[in-house]
This record gives sequence, C-alpha cells and structure tokens, in this order.
Amino acid sequence: MKNLFFIIIIFVQMACAFDNYYYQNNQKIYLTPVTTPSSNLLKNNSDIDYHQNEKGIILGVGDKIIVKIKDGVEIDYLLSHFNLSFEKMLAKNLYLLKTENKQMTIDISNRLNEHNEVEYAQPDFIKMRHKR
Repeated sequence: MKNLFFIIIIFVQMACAFDNYYYQNNQKIYLTPVTTPSSNLLKNNSDIDYHQNEKGIILGVGDKIIVKIKDGVEIDYLLSHFNLSFEKMLAKNLYLLKTENKQMTIDISNRLNEHNEVEYAQPDFIKMRHKR
C-alpha cells in the first residue's frame, strides 16, 4: 500500500512538472529556476519568472512567445490549438503571442517548436543589458 502511495505521488509530480529547457537552433538549452535574481539590474517583478541557462545567464520569462510559422500556415490555427492570443506581427510569418498563464510559457513554446507547421518558437526572454 505504501508503495502504491509513493508511485501515485511521483506520477502526480511528473504530471505537474514544467519543462526545464527551451529550444534554440533546434538544440535544447536547459534552465534552472532562480527564486531571486542576483543582479539588481533585473528588477523583481511578479509578472516575470527567472531562470538561469547553462552559461549562467539569467533570463526572465513572462507570458509572451516569439513564433515563426512556415509559409502558408494560418496563425489562427495555432492560436486556437494552443490557447494563445495575438499580440503583434513582428515580420512576415513572425509573431509575438501571449499565453494565458506565464507558468506555461516555456512548455507551450516547446510544444510549438515541436509542431510541424512552426519553424521555431521560444519565450520572449527578458535579458540584462551588457556594455560592449
């Protein structure tokens, strides 16, 4: 009985888990959640979740996704299929879309990136400015 209880707990945790990666140039870039950004250059904002990538760079993730679709694909299909709203057209076939739940931004971005009708998708990251 105890074993069944632990199996159920593990299954529930896995079902509720969020992706800890995003795609960049068709490669997975792994992320680690950051509870408080270490730099005062990134303002604490409850609308932003912070993550650190493999290179140690802190990225803010809100509720927006940048998506480039393939020629001939209707954006309305993706909007309804992934429960997204249209924010802005950035260029031909390149859109800024909004999720209903910021905690799902990375997950939805990954699902879009894996979709046949999408060239690429990634969260609209908020990054620190660096002097050159």
